[in-house]
Amino acid sequence: MPSIRFPSRTLCLSTGRCIATSCRLDKSQAGKYRSTVDRSQLLTYEMAQKPHHIGVRKSWLTWHSQNLEGADYFRQSQPLMVVQDEVIRRFIRGFFPQNVVISGEEIVIKRRGNVLIVAGFLQYSRRLDIRRIYWMFGFTEEFLSILLKQPVKLELAFVESEADLAYNYI
Repeated sequence: MPSIRFPSRTLCLSTGRCIATSCRLDKSQAGKYRSTVDRSQLLTYEMAQKPHHIGVRKSWLTWHSQNLEGADYFRQSQPLMVVQDEVIRRFIRGFFPQNVVISGEEIVIKRRGNVLIVAGFLQYSRRLDIRRIYWMFGFTEEFLSILLKQPVKLELAFVESEADLAYNYI
């Protein structure tokens, strides 16, 4: 006879197998940020969108061409693209450690033809040296172009603080 134990939320059958279940009252939802008591959690525009708006308002992040006719090349190269995106994000986070905003989550990687365009925001520090920043941009573009064997362009804008990117606080 099956027995249900609610604290651990497991359903154990007489055959010795168990099924894990969750209570509907947990009120956890995917894709939504929980509000804080003091409304201190920063949300950017992309983070503030509801999950059902992802394909409409955030479409540049979710273009899915997996099911297009003649997209065999895309299906074969999709794992490579995921790895390339992760390499780019980690390199940007590591090369601009004191300038990355919101732990690098707002970096958008666009593909236009053969060109990779990396867009996002960086926070400038008190000691902003323009020569150093231009050198870092040039080095990043050149290094990623050689590493990924395709042209890479950076479209990174500087903001004074993370609060400038805030769309809402929850």
